[in-house]
Amino acid sequence: MFQLDESKRRLRVLRESFDLTQHDVAMAAGIDYKFYQYIESPRKKQIWLETVSRLAAVYRIELWQFFHPNFLAYAKCPRVGRKPGG
Repeated sequence: MFQLDESKRRLRVLRESFDLTQHDVAMAAGIDYKFYQYIESPRKKQIWLETVSRLAAVYRIELWQFFHPNFLAYAKCPRVGRKPGG
């Protein structure tokens, strides 16, 4: 079973890999900035799969790619289409 903490970690890693703020990601996903902050926080105890899917779409990855062990290899920057570190 995939743990909630791992999903949160992956969302944070994706965001930081592309030097994005929580506000950037929230705007791109069409969700409230405060809600995105809450998602990354330790207080959030569950995340709907639909929400994870919307957030993964910001990085142009499918849900299965988000859960893949090498998830960063699939991601593209939402602003310029570059790979992490590129």
